[in-house]
Order: sequence, then C-alpha cells, then structure tokens
Amino acid sequence: MTTIKRIAAGTDLSWYAGRAEVRAAMLAREMGGAELDLVHVIGSLALESLRHLLTQSPEQTERRLIDTAREQLTKLTCELADKHHIPVMPVIEIGHAHEEIVRHAEAIGAGLVVLGAHGGSFVRKLFLGSTAERSLRKLSCPVLIVRREPRGPYRNVLVPVDFSEPSRRAVQMALRIAPQADITLLHVFEVPFEGNLHFAGVSDENIRSYRILAREQANSAMRQFVFELESDDDRVSHTVEFGNAPGVIREKAETIAPDLIVMGKHGQSEWEDMLFGSVTKHVLSEAGCDVLVVSL
Repeated sequence: MTTIKRIAAGTDLSWYAGRAEVRAAMLAREMGGAELDLVHVIGSLALESLRHLLTQSPEQTERRLIDTAREQLTKLTCELADKHHIPVMPVIEIGHAHEEIVRHAEAIGAGLVVLGAHGGSFVRKLFLGSTAERSLRKLSCPVLIVRREPRGPYRNVLVPVDFSEPSRRAVQMALRIAPQADITLLHVFEVPFEGNLHFAGVSDENIRSYRILAREQANSAMRQFVFELESDDDRVSHTVEFGNAPGVIREKAETIAPDLIVMGKHGQSEWEDMLFGSVTKHVLSEAGCDVLVVSL
C-alpha cells in the first residue's frame, strides 16, 4: 500500500460530526502530517425547497446560509490545524452529500475517507441508506466510520479475515493506521452445509470429525496467511473460531473490546460481493466501536 498523503473527512458541522473531524485530524498527524480536507455539503434539495418557501430575496438568504457555513467551516479548520499541527483545507460543496464526498475524494486522490456515524445507536435502520453507507458503496479507497469520541491513538484492533486479498489489505491498513495498537486477526469457519448433513443422516460423530478437519484446515490457512503478510510485528496475534461469522465477530468484540474493527469491503464469494459484503454490513450495523472498511 502507498503512503496516505491526503485524507478527506465529511462533516455536517454537528456535534456528532466532531468525532470524525477530530479522529481524521489525529490520523493525519500520526501519518506524518498528511493533508486533511474537511468537506461540508449543503443539500441542493434543501436549498431548492427554501427557494420555494421564501417570497422575498431568496438568493440573498441562500447566500447568507452558504456564507455562514463557510465561516463555521473555516473556523473549524483553523482550530484543527492549530491543535494538531497539520494542513487542513475547508471545502464547501452543494449537492447530495454522498455524491459530493465521493467526487471530492476521487478528485484529490484521497488515501482515506473519514465519516461519522450519527446518532446514539448505530443500528441497521440508521446506517442503511445513510451518507456513510452510500459513500462506502461508491468509494474505492479505505473508509473509516467513526462512532466513538477519540481519546487517543487506537490501542486495540480486531481484524476479521477470510484470507482474501481485501483481508490482506485490511491487515496492512490496520498496521498503518494503528501503529501503537495490539492487533487480533480473527478467522471464523463453518462446516459447509452442516445443517443439511444432519437431515441427510450423517452421524453427530462424523460431523464432529468434519469440524475438527475444518479447524485444522482453517488453522493451516491462517498460518500461511500470516506468513505471507511478511510482517514480524509482535503486536499481531491470531485466532480461529467456529460458528456464524457475524455472531462470532460480535462475541469476540465483546470479549476483547476493540476500539477499532478493520475489514475488507467484500468477501471471497460472488454472493458476498452482491450483498456489499454481508458480514461487513453486519459489523457496520452492530459494532460499538469505529470501523474501517478497506477495498481492493
């Protein structure tokens, strides 16, 4: 992976967005002074509705709103630049939030996009269809979804892996974005069609032997995966668990309490790709910590 020289962070200037703003600034500093673009998008549909509501001087009112947002954003960028000693650029766009964030990130060649998870709970109905989820679908660079208030560098990172290329890139990104953290690699395995084996009359003893074999294969694949990472970093540990991937990942997160989960955007199967990575989507919906999604 190339060095991250430019970070784009979306903000709606709300209190919740402040978590993403601060985390983006902290990462820019930790990465050796990467440039940070703070992107605020003024909704074009909202402006259009305002024009229809106002009977007097709609253009003047619209200009005041844009100027006020620009003043707020400029003040914010100055504060972040002074505190974190990094270059910060204020960017005002008009349009649909996810489209403008994606367009700007691609235009500047951003190596990372940082977005906030708004609201008190990060559940599916709030995430699906949100600016963050729509941006994730379109962006090819890593995307960090920030939920927690930053209190320092990441210290404990969980990386679920399926040994695919996105998983390899996820581990590399975890090592880069969290240089002071303990990193746990987790692979979750199942016996293919185990439920159907019961109905087909396969004995419990045989199914247990299949599980043992599947675990041995998973452990072997994990060792090979770690070897091919060509990293002798002693911060990295790994484990293999049996079960349904979303549930096991959730339980592991409850056990080790990571402050960041890093995942590949897609899994190994075509069906995973069609679902935008169903396991990734579950983690994004249910995680109680920040989540970094890495694409190919």
